[in-house]
Amino acid sequence: MIETASDRKAQYPWWAGNARLTNLSGTFLTAHIAHAAIVSFSIGALILLEINRYSPDRPMSEQGLFLLPRLATQGWSQVSDGQVTDTYPFFAFGVVLLVSAAVFTAGTLFHRWQVPASLEESKNPLARQYHFSWDDPKKLSFILGNHLIFLGIGALLLVAKAMFFGGLYDANIGQVRVVTEPTLSPGIIIDRIGHLFDVNNLEDVVGGHIYVGALLIVAGIWHMISEPWDWVKRRFLFSGNAILSYSLFSLALTGFAGSYFCGFNTLAYPVEFYGAPLSLKSSLLPHYFDPNQLEPTTRVWLANTYFYLSFFTLQGSLWHFGLASGYFEPVLQSWKAAFSEIRTANLAYQRAFNHQPQPNWNTFYESPQVELQPAFAYQESAQKSLNYLYEPSSNSVASTRTKLQPNHRQVLYQFNYPNDEEKTFYESSSREGKSKLEYPSPMPQNLYETTYQKQKSSKLYGG
Repeated sequence: MIETASDRKAQYPWWAGNARLTNLSGTFLTAHIAHAAIVSFSIGALILLEINRYSPDRPMSEQGLFLLPRLATQGWSQVSDGQVTDTYPFFAFGVVLLVSAAVFTAGTLFHRWQVPASLEESKNPLARQYHFSWDDPKKLSFILGNHLIFLGIGALLLVAKAMFFGGLYDANIGQVRVVTEPTLSPGIIIDRIGHLFDVNNLEDVVGGHIYVGALLIVAGIWHMISEPWDWVKRRFLFSGNAILSYSLFSLALTGFAGSYFCGFNTLAYPVEFYGAPLSLKSSLLPHYFDPNQLEPTTRVWLANTYFYLSFFTLQGSLWHFGLASGYFEPVLQSWKAAFSEIRTANLAYQRAFNHQPQPNWNTFYESPQVELQPAFAYQESAQKSLNYLYEPSSNSVASTRTKLQPNHRQVLYQFNYPNDEEKTFYESSSREGKSKLEYPSPMPQNLYETTYQKQKSSKLYGG
């Protein structure tokens, strides 16, 4: 979740991980490069894993492979009778991706340590040109233009592979061939747009990629040198959540298209590599299935994966659009209030497992001054002569009984020690004869004496 910090200072919950990148364009770019490193490494490692699992003795569609069928469809290896005869090009492709991941990782570390968190602070004028804020339509249009150009270049790279670098796999003839005459007629291309999923020859596929690549590059240049029209600014939201919502919506559309292509089109997803075309059950729980196959083929699980990933991506798009438009603001406020109550220490109730009153160790409680009665008569006179070790507060001292406040140390009672520098306590000199019970007489007087030294502080414990 990303929000425009200039509009309001929002406190984001823990699940809004990318909200910390709201105003950090440099860190945002670093995260993009790190994502490219993760994707490159994952795909390269999975290619090597599938090569290790691949067996030329079984149909590729029954081996649960995903990346090797895609590489075979793109013509990266020769195919005989629906089987790949040489996996070394796949191995080289995987190694290149792993090396690319290392390069992207180095780029991530460089941008993390050498590039400012905000590109606005960069000393490089070219880098400062890519600083953006989520509420700036002109700069967002510039960033969009860069993305469109890269997408156009990717489409033209597929065209170059089909026409100049080995060709593509043609499911109609069962082998890899070079496309020398792609379809360039605008009328045919427009007709194919209306029947997109019925494309059945490589010439139309390559010609469509030529048009798409050229249009993407032209649109990218136009977005880089212009800004959205006024009616676009009035009808579209420009914020972090809104841009993320539009991006997720586009991703969901392409995912649904890929799901349909995978389920039914045998040119983009040949039967030799993915299995037979599927049927779609759209009631209750939509899913693709093969009524003639007991074991699911690659086409089955791949088409369903496309569909449900796109479905949840669409939910994310709607969620972020609701956040951008303020539709979910009451829900978020209630969540924040609930979390703040959980994090508050001063609750109005005790925990359920504390059934007994708990002592407050920050408070000193005075022992009760109860005068013990002597057990025998001869002890009475001695008991009366004993002095206490401390004296209660006199009237001249203000009472220290105050209302307890949370998180503050308080003293319920204050004690004043005697002002005399030294006080000696002697046992009473009075003696009595033997008691009627014939108990022995008390011990001699002055058997011991105790000297009390005045403490530096007048309080037993600080307040």
